[in-house]
Amino acid sequence: MKTFDKKVNIPSYLHELHGKQSSIFDLLVNYTTVIITTSIIIYLAWNLSLSTFKLFILGIVALDLSGGVVSNFTDGTNRYYIQNIKMRYFFIVLHVVQPLLLLWLFPEDLIEILIIAIYTLIAVIIIDSVEKHSRQRVLGSFLMVIGISISFLMDDIEAVVHLMLILFIIKLIIAFAVKWK
Repeated sequence: MKTFDKKVNIPSYLHELHGKQSSIFDLLVNYTTVIITTSIIIYLAWNLSLSTFKLFILGIVALDLSGGVVSNFTDGTNRYYIQNIKMRYFFIVLHVVQPLLLLWLFPEDLIEILIIAIYTLIAVIIIDSVEKHSRQRVLGSFLMVIGISISFLMDDIEAVVHLMLILFIIKLIIAFAVKWK
């Protein structure tokens, strides 16, 4: 099992995804999550009236969301964003794009996507303003549970959109905003 604990250096173009170093275990779990979850998302969307191009874009967003949930819990990624505060803020701003892509893919779920996206981004800002890490964990857990609970109050939302929004909540609120040191 020592092989799983072995640290590998990550190429610089992947630092935002995995940090500067990651363990074999973290990378295997991360990419296994990406493959399984993205497959489920594409399966859920397969019979919807999405063009091949839109399915491709959905797959890219699914890759990022599902991989980001796991990756943001790893030591390598967490350390990278704690040490690179400008990249941390860029990461937050960049995640306005994912809800916009979901709005483009699923315009009929506009209100639901906007509610969860705005809630999640506000929650990230609130958690990021808390300095004490133990409080970040508790507050992040609270805000994640409330966000996921709110998502179940939404009627007639496509299952694929619901799953994507839950991944968005987990990725940003608990996995990213909380500094796991």
